Amino acid sequence: MTLAPFDAASLSIKVHIMAAITVIMLTPVQFIGFRKGSALHRVAGYLWLVAMVAVALSSFAISSRFSLSVAGFGLIHLLSLLTLCSCAVAVWAARTHHVSRHRWTLTVLTISFFVAGAFTFLPSRIMYRIVAG
Repeated sequence: MTLAPFDAASLSIKVHIMAAITVIMLTPVQFIGFRKGSALHRVAGYLWLVAMVAVALSSFAISSRFSLSVAGFGLIHLLSLLTLCSCAVAVWAARTHHVSRHRWTLTVLTISFFVAGAFTFLPSRIMYRIVAG
């Protein structure tokens, strides 16, 4: 493991990685750590949401190098747009007491986050180089 690829990365990639790590750390806390609806659940939820929005927004400053991209924007950027919309739906659902919609939206968003995150460990990606050395 080496942090040299992280050190050499652009600011947008550093923000993206740090926000993603925050989401990773807060996810188990949100799903199993606090009683749903409690003040701690809400505070941790807003922190999680801010981190998730930071992951999505910072992705727009990272250009796609895949063949299915236009002007540096690829299919992954569509997921970022969907993430931003899902975050808004999740907040709306929580505030209007649509608990099942809130739970479903955040469950799907979390699964999507981890699936997309798994692709960052492909060879030639920064996270792969950090972990593999």
